[in-house]
Amino acid sequence: MMLRNFLAESLDRISRNLALRPQYTMQEYQRWFDQNPEFLHNGAMEKIELLEPLTLEGTNNLYRANFWIQHPNDERRYGEREIVVKICKFWATPGKNRLHRLNMLLSAFQDEIRINNLIRATNIEGVVQSFGGGIAGRHPYLKMEFIKGCSLDRLFDTNLTDDEILKRVAQIAYLANTISQLHYYQVVHKDLKPKNLLLCQNPLHKNNHKILICDFGYAQAKLRETVNEYGGQLTPCYSAPEQAIMGENLSYSVDYFSFGIIVHEFLTGYKLFPKAMDIFIEDGHKITDRYLEYLKTGRENRFNDSRFPELAQWIDSLTLFDSFERMQNCPNLFDIAHKLRERVNAQGYRDVNTDFLWNQLGEYGKR
Repeated sequence: MMLRNFLAESLDRISRNLALRPQYTMQEYQRWFDQNPEFLHNGAMEKIELLEPLTLEGTNNLYRANFWIQHPNDERRYGEREIVVKICKFWATPGKNRLHRLNMLLSAFQDEIRINNLIRATNIEGVVQSFGGGIAGRHPYLKMEFIKGCSLDRLFDTNLTDDEILKRVAQIAYLANTISQLHYYQVVHKDLKPKNLLLCQNPLHKNNHKILICDFGYAQAKLRETVNEYGGQLTPCYSAPEQAIMGENLSYSVDYFSFGIIVHEFLTGYKLFPKAMDIFIEDGHKITDRYLEYLKTGRENRFNDSRFPELAQWIDSLTLFDSFERMQNCPNLFDIAHKLRERVNAQGYRDVNTDFLWNQLGEYGKR
C-alpha cells in the first residue's frame, strides 16, 4: 500500500511539473478541451471550439470560442453560440513555495467560478453573464457570454458634447445601480477599472448601450495569489488606498472609490489623480507612502456641468482617502443612480438605462 501511494504521489508530481508552463498555444488548449468534454446528465456533451485569443496577459488567458451541445450518435450542434472562455494558466514562477502558490492560484480561480455562479443565480442584469465553469485536464476554465462592444478605456474623450455627456450620465446611473445590487448580495468586486467594464454595442442584445461589469477574479477572495499586469494584487490609479494598507477585511468602500475615479474619467477624459501612475512607476511599481500621500492631496476634479450640480461633489466624496469618511460623506450608490436618472429625465432625455431604473422603482413600489 505504501508503495502504491509513493508511486501515485511521484507520478502526480511528475505530471504536474511537466504541465507547468507559462504559456500554452491555442491548439494545445483545444486538445485539452477535445479530450475532456463536460458530460450532461442525459449523456450529451458540451463542446468548445476556440476561435481566437482575446488577451494572454496576467494569470489567465481569454479566448473567443464557439459553444454547443452534442448528443450521442448525432453530429448536429444544438444551442450553438459564441462565448468567451477564460482559462487559468497552470503556472507559478520558480522559487520558494511554488506548489503552494500554484494551488492558491487554482483555488482562487475556483472561487471566481463560484462567485460567477452566485451572481448568475441573483439575476443581476448589468454583469457579463457566466455559463459555469469546468476543468480540462489540469486547466480550470470559465465560460462567459461574448459581448460585442468595447471596454470603457477606449471611449475616453476630452471633448464630449453636452448631448454625449447626457447619454454617459445615464449609463453611469445604470452602472451605479448594478454595483449597488452586487453589494446587496454581499459581492464586492475589488477591481473595478475601465478594462473590466464593457459597453455593449450589439442591437440584438438586451443590454445594448449599457455598461456591463466583468472579471470577478478579486471578488470575495480572502487568500488571493492572483496578480495583475504590474505583479501586485491591486490596480494603481483605480484601487482604493485601503487595499494597499489593509489587504483583507475590505468593505464596499473600495468599489465606491474606484467608481468615483471611473465616473470622472468617463465624463471628462481626464484622470482624477493624473500623477498617480508616474509616481507608481518611479517608485519601482510599488505602492509607497509617497503614492498614498498623493491620493490624499492630488485629486484634480475637472467635472463641471450645471445640469448635474451634485455630481462633482459626489466624485470628491467617493474618492476620499479615508474609507470611513468616504462612506459617511456620500450617498449610497442606489440613491446616486436614481438621482442621476431624475436629472437626466429632467433634461428631456431617456434611454434603456433610465427606463430600466424607472421600471425598477415600479417593482420596488417607490414611484
